[in-house]
Amino acid sequence: MLARERVVLYVGTACPFSDLAVERVRRVLGEYPELDVAVRAKERAHEDGISLVATPTLVLSDGRRITGTPSEERLRRVFSSLLGKELPVANKVWYIERNRLFHGVPRDEIERFAHLFHERDYGAKEIVFSEGDLGDAIYLLKSGHVRLFRSTEDGKELTLAILGPGDVFGELALFDESRRQTFAEALDATYICAASVDDFTRLMGHRPALTMMVAGEMARRRREIETRIAGLAYGSVRARLQHALRHLAREHGEALGNGEVRIAVRLSHQELAQLIGTSRETCTLELGKLQLAGHLRVDDDRNFVVRPERLEPGVFERVLGGVAGRGLQ
Repeated sequence: MLARERVVLYVGTACPFSDLAVERVRRVLGEYPELDVAVRAKERAHEDGISLVATPTLVLSDGRRITGTPSEERLRRVFSSLLGKELPVANKVWYIERNRLFHGVPRDEIERFAHLFHERDYGAKEIVFSEGDLGDAIYLLKSGHVRLFRSTEDGKELTLAILGPGDVFGELALFDESRRQTFAEALDATYICAASVDDFTRLMGHRPALTMMVAGEMARRRREIETRIAGLAYGSVRARLQHALRHLAREHGEALGNGEVRIAVRLSHQELAQLIGTSRETCTLELGKLQLAGHLRVDDDRNFVVRPERLEPGVFERVLGGVAGRGLQ
């Protein structure tokens, strides 16, 4: 009988998230017979030579740690990586069903048009499309993260949006974009469904509510970009950074204990600087100040962990947000 890899989950009796963590880990481990989990009280950590920051904390056999209540998808990525296995990918219908554009659409109807979507994997830093490319497809992001950005005349990059699972992009091609006006880049291992503009347009004709959903997504992204533009023009670097971290925590966050939120997408200081329109050096300086103040930390996987309530805007930033919310004329 082959020895099984062991992972240890440390929990606290007074921790409100420990039971959820135990449930998720045990459920996902059912898909990995090569792994075994030991659930231990946090008091055992010292005996095991482990220094804990918070509970729940999952310690892998290779020394990596996960604090908080990670999603089942993230657990699958971690366990597959630990065993050197490819991540099991759910079927196309399952992903389309969970995309925000198709919320409420019956499964049997999705099965009828799922063949219109073609799947593809993208590696980290791989370009999905570039500025000037023909806008002939619309993309549904199934797993991973994508950065939309523009390149300035002096060669700098300005990030417009960070997208995660369930998001749609490239949708302007459905209306008036014959050529792409932005770049789309995979930030990590990314799995995408794409449909041709012609096929998706016919699909909208059969289901008019889908047109409204697409328009709603376009309006939502426009509001976010307008807010960022207003911040670039008037907000301080500190305010822009705090706004970006709050937004990332809201869109891509995983709740941990003690009011912390882990930002699931891993961003370098350079990528974060491109998001807030500053230099990497300035961004690093401001991140350091937030860390010293206890508003931010970096976990063992090099992901940002924040306390959103400590990143709330001041009076000036709230007024600025109100102006951006009414739209820039």
